[in-house]
Amino acid sequence: MILENGLMISRPNIRCLPFLWLAVLMMFFLWGCSGDKGKESPKLKVGIIAVTSGELFRKGSYVVAATRYAADKVNAEGGIDISGVNHLVELYPADSKGAAEVATQLALRLIDKEKVSVIVGGVSSSVALAIAAVCEEKKVPFITPVASSTELTKFKYSFRVSYTNYVQAAAIASFVSKDLNRESVAVLYGADNPYSVELATLFKKNYENDGGTVVAFENYPEGAREYGKQLKRIIKAHPEILFLPNNTKKIQIQAINARQLGFKGLLLGGDSWDPVDLLRNAVFNGCYFADHWFPGLSIPGAADFEAGYKKKNGVDATEVEALSYDAIMSLFAAVRYANSTDPVAIRRGLIDMPPYAGVTGKFNYNNNGDPDKDVFISNIKNGKVVLSDTIFTK
Repeated sequence: MILENGLMISRPNIRCLPFLWLAVLMMFFLWGCSGDKGKESPKLKVGIIAVTSGELFRKGSYVVAATRYAADKVNAEGGIDISGVNHLVELYPADSKGAAEVATQLALRLIDKEKVSVIVGGVSSSVALAIAAVCEEKKVPFITPVASSTELTKFKYSFRVSYTNYVQAAAIASFVSKDLNRESVAVLYGADNPYSVELATLFKKNYENDGGTVVAFENYPEGAREYGKQLKRIIKAHPEILFLPNNTKKIQIQAINARQLGFKGLLLGGDSWDPVDLLRNAVFNGCYFADHWFPGLSIPGAADFEAGYKKKNGVDATEVEALSYDAIMSLFAAVRYANSTDPVAIRRGLIDMPPYAGVTGKFNYNNNGDPDKDVFISNIKNGKVVLSDTIFTK
């Protein structure tokens, strides 16, 4: 404080100015850090609908684990580059409980509320068809790793990594005709299960067209736990092969019942059979079933996937995990090809992109969303799954 022209004037202390400037700079720095922290990377939002409770919980858990593995792998590499901007993958898993009506509501919520660009999942055909109907209406792509119902083909926004029931039925019929010497076959299928009905019917048609004989064609109602009446009629017809196009839980009961009633022939199945369970059951030694993949196949990239998956999850990958991995990784390829997270653009990318080299083989989504893939016929032999034949479908 000094006296100037008779007035008391206050002058700033020059020595304090550096500290004032430092305080101002610190404020700007902290404001800038706060702004960067609040700014999130753009996301590719993917809904995962899989049954993780109930009878098919294991298959649904495989789907979730494999898609999570793929997403983590891509995110660790920085995400997906779209127009020079990296987008991280964000998954929205939801349990369908194996019910079509639940899957419908989940698909609506994921699209309308979470704003996902695509949905992956649908272990059973009935659930997959429910999701497909919603995605068709909303114009959002849907990729199922395993659902094989031919009804999916009519949906323009639905894609699958697995072959269709039409393809596997023809392949299984061809295998029985050529490799198993066209022996007589009996069929036991679930009357209320779309997958089971379709595969049983298509197999019968193809096998009879090949000159084979179906000596019994029996079905059981939804929720059935006893199959004695049907199996007694089947055994009375003296088949050499019993075809069971049903899920793993049911076929274990059916196969044991059949052996107890005196059936001594071969057991035959579709791609719904889960070897993880069957390898523990001596009843299935010597059986054959349609397959998509198993560890050890000489497919480019498969060995790296097997090793990486086991390192992270502590278990060997299964067929469903390999198919699920291919489903979401082919989606990422389509996003890169389309250079967009827009659902309509992604659909176009899935159709137009070059053939995808997956761990289950190289395939191309055609205009109806079905891949061109060959069918493996697996055989359980001395506690191991071995490749018996490859049916070329192209």
